[in-house]
Amino acid sequence: MRPVTHTFSHSVPAPIEQVFALLTDPGRIPDWLPACTEVQSDGPLKQGMRFNVRFGDRVTEFEVVDFARPAAFVWAERGERKGRRMFFRLAGLGESTALTIRDVWMPPSRGAWLHARIWDRRSVQRHLDQIGRRLRSVVTRDGRIWSR
Repeated sequence: MRPVTHTFSHSVPAPIEQVFALLTDPGRIPDWLPACTEVQSDGPLKQGMRFNVRFGDRVTEFEVVDFARPAAFVWAERGERKGRRMFFRLAGLGESTALTIRDVWMPPSRGAWLHARIWDRRSVQRHLDQIGRRLRSVVTRDGRIWSR
């Protein structure tokens, strides 16, 4: 069975180091991850680390499976949606950053694969677009964001 993949690219008006820091700071994840209300982590994110994310009443666990400062960050969901990975790839463009977000899911059955290909496509694309919009909003909202 082939994975279901969705990719979205964004331009974030901040240097690559700042965008990477924002993406990998557990305390800042609720600022840019749609529907996320809380992140519980034992410290700064690094490869192999697991952390819990609350989406309303649902809590799920993520594991950092790639961490290459400042160009790549990947997590795998270990909760309800096992088999899903989120890839964040960054490229510096001077004072801005090109960010590519890729959502990859390995469906457990042909029926799940078909459902994802037909009905879930727009919601995943919308979710990836929201991440990019929220990141841009966070970095442009005020100059104090990076002083934390």
